[in-house]
Amino acid sequence: MKNLVWIFFCIGTSAQAQTLTRANSFVGLHFDFHAGFQSTHIGQYFSYEAIDSMLSLTKPDYIQVDCKGHPGIASYPTKVGTPAPDIDKDIMLQWRQLTNKHHVALFVHYSGIWDYNAVAQHPGWARVNSDGKPDAYATSVFGPYADSLLIPQLKELALKYKVDGAWVDGDCWTLAPDYGTVAAAAFTKATGITTLPIAITDSNYFALAEFNRRQFHTYVSNYVNALHKASPGFQITSNWSFSSFIPEKVDVPVDFLSGDVAGSNSLYSSAFESRCMALQGKPWDLMSWSFSNKDNFRGTKPFVQLAQEAAEVIAMGGGYQTYWTQNADGSLPPHLFGNMQQIIAFCRQRQAYTHKAAIVPQVGLLYSSYAWRRIPSEGLYNGGGSGAIKGILAALLDNQLPVEIIMDHQLPERINQYPVLVFPEWQTIDPAQHALLLQYVNNGGHLLVIGADAASLFKEQLGANTYGKKPEGEMLHYAFNYNSESLQSALQKAVALPGTQTIGYLLQNYDLRFPDSLAMATVANYGKGKIAAIYANIGDAYTHRQSAQLRDMVGAAMQTLFAQPTVTVQGSKLLHMVLAKKDGHLFIHLINSGGGHSNPNITTYSEVAPVGAVTLTIRLPKKPASLVLQPSHTILPFSYANGVATVKLRQVGIYEIIQVNE
Repeated sequence: MKNLVWIFFCIGTSAQAQTLTRANSFVGLHFDFHAGFQSTHIGQYFSYEAIDSMLSLTKPDYIQVDCKGHPGIASYPTKVGTPAPDIDKDIMLQWRQLTNKHHVALFVHYSGIWDYNAVAQHPGWARVNSDGKPDAYATSVFGPYADSLLIPQLKELALKYKVDGAWVDGDCWTLAPDYGTVAAAAFTKATGITTLPIAITDSNYFALAEFNRRQFHTYVSNYVNALHKASPGFQITSNWSFSSFIPEKVDVPVDFLSGDVAGSNSLYSSAFESRCMALQGKPWDLMSWSFSNKDNFRGTKPFVQLAQEAAEVIAMGGGYQTYWTQNADGSLPPHLFGNMQQIIAFCRQRQAYTHKAAIVPQVGLLYSSYAWRRIPSEGLYNGGGSGAIKGILAALLDNQLPVEIIMDHQLPERINQYPVLVFPEWQTIDPAQHALLLQYVNNGGHLLVIGADAASLFKEQLGANTYGKKPEGEMLHYAFNYNSESLQSALQKAVALPGTQTIGYLLQNYDLRFPDSLAMATVANYGKGKIAAIYANIGDAYTHRQSAQLRDMVGAAMQTLFAQPTVTVQGSKLLHMVLAKKDGHLFIHLINSGGGHSNPNITTYSEVAPVGAVTLTIRLPKKPASLVLQPSHTILPFSYANGVATVKLRQVGIYEIIQVNE
C-alpha cells in the first residue's frame, strides 16, 4: 500500500511540476504599473513571501508582469533600455525565481509602438503625423526602433531572465498612417502615388491605409522571428492582433492571440471579442480588467461581475486572465489575493468542459474584413467600425441563439456548416463573397441581411421593391407584434412584393391605426433557401438603447430562417447560449446575462439575480444516456420523444453547463 501511495504521489507531483506552454494554458494573471521617471524605490515593498503565498493560493498557469510600459521606462535594471532611476530590488529576478518554484510560466508586459521615452530620446524613431510633426508617443514601424530597442530588450529578458514570453501592448491599436520621409518614399515606390493623402475622404487614403497596415504585419513578423531565433522557446504575441482589431487571416508567426477587455459593458464585449478570436486557428485568451474606471472613480469588480465576463470567454473554448495593477514600487496589494483565487477557482471548475472545445456551428455572423477596411479611419487598427456588428451580436445572443463570428478568409471553407448566416450592416461587399452567399442561399441556406446599405446590396433577391434610403437623422415609427416603437436610424425604403412575408412595418406616426406602405423587415424565398432583411440600421441602437422590441424583431426574423435549432430555451431572455463539443460530448453552456453591466451609471455590481425556471428542448437523433448539470455533477431528469429531449432547470445562477451523454 505504501508503494502504491508513493506512485500516486509521484504522478501527482510530476503533473504539478510541469510548466505549461501558453498554447496549453487556461487561466492566468496579469500585473503591470507602467513605471516612469517618477517611479521611486521599485521593489521597496515587494515581498518574496507575499508573492509565494499568492502563487500558492491562486495556482495560475502563467502570469504576466510589468517590464516596460507606455512611458518607455523599464521597471527592472535593464542594460539595454532605460531603467527607472530608483530601483531598490530586481523584482524581475524574483518573479522568475518564484514562478520557477511554482512551475508557473512567466510572461512580460512590454509596450511596443507606444513608447514616450524612445521618441523623446530618438526623435528620428517617431512616427510622423499628417501635420509633418513627430508623434509624441508612437514609434514608426518603418524606422529602427524595433531593431535598436524592442528586440534587444526582449532578448535580454529571454536570455538573462529566462522569461517564457512577452505580451506586447500598445501595438496595433496605436497604428496610424506615417508621413515620414522613409514611409513616404516606400509608399510612392509601391503605389506610384507621389502626394500622400491627408484627409480620410481622399480617394488615395485607402491605398495609404492598406500600405501602413501591411507594414505593420512586416514589423511584427520581424520582431517575432528575431525573438524565436534568439530563444526558440520564447512565446510572443502582439496585443489584439488578429482579433476584432485586425479581422484578417493570421499571417504573422505570433504564438497566441490575446487582448484586454476594458471599458463598460464588458460582458457583451467579452462575448464579441471571444467570437472574433475563436476561429483564427491559434491558441487564444482574453483578459478582463479587474476594476472599473469612470469619471475618476475606480472600483474593484466583485466576483460575480468578473465571473460573467469569464463565462463568456471560456464557453467559447478560450483561456482567461484577469488584470490587477501593481503598486508604484512593483509590489502587489495582498488584500486582492482572495479575489484572484476566487475567479481562478470558478474557471478551474469548468475547465474540463470548456477549454479547447469545438463550437457547434449554428448561426454565423459575418465580420467582413473587405467592408471594414473600407470604412475611412485615422486609426488603422484601433477597433473602430465594429459598433454595428457588436449590437447585432448582442441582439442575437439575447434571443438565446448560439453565434459564431466568421471573417472573410474563414467563410469559403465554413459556409455550408451554418444553417443561418447574418450579414450585419456592412456598406460594401466583396463581389466574390456576394456570389458565394447567393449560391449558399440558392442551395438551401438561409441569410439575414440587416441595415439600409446592406439591404441595397441584395435588393434583387429580397422580394421587395426598394426606393433608396431615408437619412440617418429621421425618426422612424414601426410596429411589430402589436406594439410600436420609434427609432432614429437610416432605412432602406422597401415594399414587399406578392409572396414575400412582412415581419414588421413602418407607421406614419406612433399610432398603429396609421400604417405606412414600407416594410421594416421581410422574408422571401430564393432558390432552395430563404433570404430575410431588416431594412433599418439597428446595431448601434441596440448597443446603446437596448429594447425588447428590436430584440424580438430580430428573433422573429431568425425564427423564419431557423425554425428548428439544435437547442431552444424558453422562460427567459437573460441567458446566452453556446453549443460546443469536447471529448465526444455535446455541452450546452448557459450564461446569465443579467446584472448592471450595460447600465452606464453603474461601474461595479455585486449581485446577479438567478434566472428563473427555464425549459430546454434538445434535438438529438437518439435518446441520450443522461443529461448532467456541470460543474455540480447533478443528474437531470428529462423526457424524450420524436427526436427531442426536454429538460427543465429550476434556475441558472451565473454559468451552468449541461453535458449530453450519448
